[in-house]
Amino acid sequence: MKKEGMFIRLGRVFLISGLSTLFLIFSHTAMSKEKKGPVKIGIDTELTGVMSETSQNAKMGHDLALQEVGYKVAGREIKIIEYDNKTDPKISVEVAQKLVEKDDVHIVCFGTNSAAAIAVRGYTEKVKVPMVVIAMAGAERVTLPPSKYVFRITYADGQGEFPLGRYAYEKLGYRKMALMGVDYAGSTGKLWAFAQEFMKSGGEIVQTILWPLGEMDLAPYFAQLKPEVQAIFPFIPGDVSVNRFLSQYYEMGLDKKGIKLCTHWTFTEDYFTIKTFGEKLVGINSFAHYVLDYNTPENKRLTERYYAKYGKGKMMNSDVSIGYESMKFILSALNSIKGNVEDTEAFLKAMHTTKIKGVCSNSISVDANGNVIRDFFIRQVQKKDGVVKNVVLDVIPQTHQPPEGYTVMPGKGK
Repeated sequence: MKKEGMFIRLGRVFLISGLSTLFLIFSHTAMSKEKKGPVKIGIDTELTGVMSETSQNAKMGHDLALQEVGYKVAGREIKIIEYDNKTDPKISVEVAQKLVEKDDVHIVCFGTNSAAAIAVRGYTEKVKVPMVVIAMAGAERVTLPPSKYVFRITYADGQGEFPLGRYAYEKLGYRKMALMGVDYAGSTGKLWAFAQEFMKSGGEIVQTILWPLGEMDLAPYFAQLKPEVQAIFPFIPGDVSVNRFLSQYYEMGLDKKGIKLCTHWTFTEDYFTIKTFGEKLVGINSFAHYVLDYNTPENKRLTERYYAKYGKGKMMNSDVSIGYESMKFILSALNSIKGNVEDTEAFLKAMHTTKIKGVCSNSISVDANGNVIRDFFIRQVQKKDGVVKNVVLDVIPQTHQPPEGYTVMPGKGK
């Protein structure tokens, strides 16, 4: 009996011990599923330098998208870690390394400078961390040839320039044009994209005039324009540089000589150049992904939230909208995988299957190469009801990035 009692007691001990172990295992599993820590999103962007205006505006859009969800996705906190790359490709790569290797971010978001974005792409591919362009960086080589780890939710060179090139010939009647801009990938790609469709339509690019990044005295370059030039398609990064271009264009009387401007949206922005030059800009055509008073519920709601947060000191603009859309897209992809950003393959797949309503675009998604598909607009500066503003002339639905090589200017390499 004593022996039997001993076995019964031992059996109870083993049973209790086993239950305790099972309880500990279950508790640990439940806790690990429940508590994963924050989703870390690193932002490598231009807070200072020649392209900082665009990135600073886009940052306001990022913040509005994050505030909309309370800095949470699928119940997980979102932690933003942001550093200034000073519009410098070398520093941009160092920032990306810091975000990945020190801060252990799950996603690297990049800003505006195309040359830097291409360099950062090389690093993120190597370490197999998703990279998403969320401010501008339109150069073809950011997403072509494609990389499974790289996405751009903004726009690629050619998506708006192609339709504007056709429009310039077919609707505006230009036959001989000049290209003018900064000598770097993000500029020459845009110039060549416009030229491709303009020439295919029957037009002639009489000359291409380039200058170094940061050059402010453009008078010697305007002086090179040939007399047969009817219109210029220009591109320069940064509001201050665009302002300088327009100032010198008018100072030299080129508008009075009949040389028209047919431009990238940055040259006719309501919040900046229209406020500065007013009626002088009337008649200028541009392409854009955003129009200030375009009548969509999404544009109305974002505009109201923008002014509620930032006040009326600075007008709502295209950079804010593109920053908002980019971050909203990432959040939607994360939400679709229940915030499980540690599963990189699932996140990459979600980026390809996500579709959102844009601020002005009917829908925003990405193609097989990871580049955005969105609507673009042909617009013109007009004076309506006493207000100088951009007016939509045509909608180009669901534009894609042109094939590889279409936006690489001859002689500028790859």
